[in-house]
Amino acid sequence: NGVTYRWPSRPIVVVCIDGGDPAYFDQCLREGVIPHIQSFMENGFSAIAESVVPSLTNPNNMSIVTGSPQSVHGISGNYFLDPDTGAEVMMNEPEYLRSDSVLAEFSRQGAKVVAITAKDKLRRQLGRNFDMTGGSINFSSEKADQCTLEENGIENVLDLVGLPLPDVYSAELTLFVFEAATRILERDNPDIMYLSTTDYVQHKYAPGSAGANAFYARLDLFLGELHRSGAIVGITADHGMNGKTKADGSPKV
Repeated sequence: NGVTYRWPSRPIVVVCIDGGDPAYFDQCLREGVIPHIQSFMENGFSAIAESVVPSLTNPNNMSIVTGSPQSVHGISGNYFLDPDTGAEVMMNEPEYLRSDSVLAEFSRQGAKVVAITAKDKLRRQLGRNFDMTGGSINFSSEKADQCTLEENGIENVLDLVGLPLPDVYSAELTLFVFEAATRILERDNPDIMYLSTTDYVQHKYAPGSAGANAFYARLDLFLGELHRSGAIVGITADHGMNGKTKADGSPKV
């Protein structure tokens, strides 16, 4: 897509925290619950990034993995309105992508690439045009019990991770992504990993709340472990998160 990328000298792990508004990190930093991320920010690189608009999951995940805006990759929203039928169509099928991803191109050049998502709706777009012959892997927490070597490049994921299949509406769906990534990084030493979470916690808990802080503290432990394994770790988000209701419970629109 018009950008040249260097071959990684050691494993690169890119993490997209769904709904990862900077306010969550700000609050966690003030309360000292994310020491590894704090170290990354102080000793590495940290900045506030702008998402593509609309600030939704599908357009921004695809912009991250293609290194391009929607005018290139074609995913303009989470849904589009079919002009012939009037139906709302979710834009999560691989055929809606107009361009290849950095992940797919590296896999075709012989890199071992791993893409793990929380929800399965993103998995096939992230894995579009993967060359699975070089040991690349693409699966979701949501359907980790259904993985096959042919489709996903991996099998027996629940045994590998040592956890039961998580509920799709839970924090565990995201934490399963990191448990799996930690085991695969140690076992396979891939060149590139892309981890995409779900914003269940961010929809449920505001920045600074006990639930949000506990979740980010657990993420911080996993990110520290990935870094200690020798990986270069990059953390970003697909969009932010705002309160959806007023104090009286009415919609905040």
